[in-house]
Amino acid sequence: MPGMNALDVRRINLNLLPALEALLDTRNVSEAARHAHVSQSAMSHSLAKLRGLLGDPLLVPQGRSLVLTPRAAELARALPAALDQLTRTLEPSRPFVPAETKRTFRIATLDYFELAVLGDLLAHLRAHAPHAQIWIERISERSLEPLTRGEIDIALVGEATLARSPALVRRELHRDPFTVMLRRGHPALKARRLSLESYLAHPHVVVTVEGRVDGAVDRALEAHGRTRNVVLRVPHFSTAPLALLGSDAICTIASSVAERARQLYPIELRSPPIALPSAAIVAVWSKRVEHDEGGRWFRELFVRGTVLPRRTRT
Repeated sequence: MPGMNALDVRRINLNLLPALEALLDTRNVSEAARHAHVSQSAMSHSLAKLRGLLGDPLLVPQGRSLVLTPRAAELARALPAALDQLTRTLEPSRPFVPAETKRTFRIATLDYFELAVLGDLLAHLRAHAPHAQIWIERISERSLEPLTRGEIDIALVGEATLARSPALVRRELHRDPFTVMLRRGHPALKARRLSLESYLAHPHVVVTVEGRVDGAVDRALEAHGRTRNVVLRVPHFSTAPLALLGSDAICTIASSVAERARQLYPIELRSPPIALPSAAIVAVWSKRVEHDEGGRWFRELFVRGTVLPRRTRT
């Protein structure tokens, strides 16, 4: 709380600021009144209010004229810039123009996004917002506070990654079905279809991003009374295909990541031998920035599916 002598700017009548500027500029009540288009008595009244508000006489007699006090001289130097800043703050914001923006958009996410969506996003920005910049950070518990404040434009995560909050907006973007990745030449590829027995006969690599030992695949297998042999757990989607290249391990992963891995590495894909629920990918952002035009344009690229993998768009 401010001290007894502190000035609470929230209680200042903004109408006094032009009067203060005119008084400091002209150093004459009559001249200041003409500049402000008010009567001399009204300007005198404003000067009295300003003296009480600021705790300083501001203008003092010297001979036949008025001169600024040291406090008033300090205000005269700082006030024009402050009023200009206030004007810029209160005036209507300029329309957001993607082709002209130099804004840095911040995303909190997992490397799932970097593998599945980043290429399409950068291509779209190159065509429509070539001066925009992207800042990606890995989602964590520390992301929640800046996300809520609106400092992070959007979080792209799995359905259970972030706790729900009344301060945040949540939209499901798409559901990404699971696919099984195997190295090229894997013995399980001799058959056209991957059987459950063959699937369980080989070791598994699992991407663990939410701290749970069991995932959707394990729960589905449990419903069939079966389990898999997990030999490696990794925290990053990008690591999983690399772990398959030198072994007979297999990995059940989101199809968008699997398709990207097949483009980069000697990886083959097969459908899972049991029905698995598709993973939900959601966008989360702060209610504070719902009406920010630039942020809304950026979020809509995901919400409308513009930069999402075509086969997963809902």
